[in-house]
Amino acid sequence: MAHAPQWTCSGRISLWRYTGNERNFPGWHLNADPAGCGCLLALLALLPGDDAPYRTIALTPPTAAQLSVPNNRHGLAAWVAPTRLRVRLADEPSLWAFPADLEPGTMTIGSHWIAPLRRGIDDIANGRGDYSIGGRGEDSLPLWFWW
Repeated sequence: MAHAPQWTCSGRISLWRYTGNERNFPGWHLNADPAGCGCLLALLALLPGDDAPYRTIALTPPTAAQLSVPNNRHGLAAWVAPTRLRVRLADEPSLWAFPADLEPGTMTIGSHWIAPLRRGIDDIANGRGDYSIGGRGEDSLPLWFWW
């Protein structure tokens, strides 16, 4: 039996959804510090050869500074955030499933989504963002990237 590759996560990673003004800011929102971006990029590199059913990331609630970047209602829009995110690689290459579930948040992606996720995380690390990837719909919320 193969063993799951070693992977540890450090840094600050924040994931949230707005419950106020969702029309302009639908879906999930992601921000991370440099170590958190490195953690997420390492996870994406690991997923294709990983035999673990999923990987779990500890999350930190977004700060006022993070919430001010999208400026949803001047940073005052209501929001919710999970404390953990489960990431799973699906057999279907084009699958994007990221429902609104909170505990834990669960992202199931196909291999076609690894490169766009890497670009988004790299953009966060380099002070870019304000765009989303992923599907639309109840079980397929988009993911926004914010610096």
